[in-house]
Amino acid sequence: MLADYVEQFKALNVHKATGEEKVHKPCMLLAVIDLAERGALGENRIRYEDTLDGFRAYADAAGSDSRLDPWFPFHHLNSAPFWIPERKDYIRPSHGRMLGRSASLAPELHKLICSDSSARLALRQALIERWFPDEHATVQRVIDLRRSPNRYESDLREAERPLAADGVSEEGRSAMFRRMVLQAYDYRCAATGWRVLLPGPQAIADAAHLIPWNVSHDDRPSNGIALTPTFHRALDWHLIAPGPDMKWHVSKVLDKRIPDNRHFVDLAGQPVIFHGKRHRPMLESLEWRVTRLREE
Repeated sequence: MLADYVEQFKALNVHKATGEEKVHKPCMLLAVIDLAERGALGENRIRYEDTLDGFRAYADAAGSDSRLDPWFPFHHLNSAPFWIPERKDYIRPSHGRMLGRSASLAPELHKLICSDSSARLALRQALIERWFPDEHATVQRVIDLRRSPNRYESDLREAERPLAADGVSEEGRSAMFRRMVLQAYDYRCAATGWRVLLPGPQAIADAAHLIPWNVSHDDRPSNGIALTPTFHRALDWHLIAPGPDMKWHVSKVLDKRIPDNRHFVDLAGQPVIFHGKRHRPMLESLEWRVTRLREE
């Protein structure tokens, strides 16, 4: 079974209009294997938004003179027998049109890449050897740099307590936390509902710790919340806080008679915007925040 998928990965139908084989699809498949290694494909549902970080990392490794965009492979992989788009309507793909779209893998392939590290290794190697012969070392280096954060993230998704980030750099740990939290909140600010996501990937929302890292050393997504930078800063200054009732609470320091404060003051009593199925904010973290609102 694995050998069949190895051959299918080597035989991808890629764009060759200019005489050069484009590596959009191999980059997307490497990003999908990363999602599996991170524990983010438990439901066999690949969301376009969740592939952007990995795709950009591998596209950059493929060479700065190659323009590679994620919406093309996500849409056109539907020609591969193992790629099952959620919607099969014809569209001219673009980033905006692909937002909100998803696909799944053939069940056997999904099981392989989620549960078998040796299968992930074999499929990655097949992609590198066939599609990146000149960039082999560069792409492999990206895989190696991402592997420890991927495994740490997979462990954190199921952890019942904070875990030590052994072998993970501060940069890797921070990027991992951001990915998990933004994914849990669908890249949407929990205060304003604003959602802007560019293919870079660039999201208008930040990932904020509820109990700060220097206090909790807790990177679990249930200790995080997605906020735009202004509201992130207001959270850090203890001017606003999500409470155990999953509603926003506002410090009395903010005088509602001052027009500049209205964006924060009007937040009081509004629900925390969270539509995820997993990683709902922990009660302990919410209590920590709301009890530390500034009183003066």
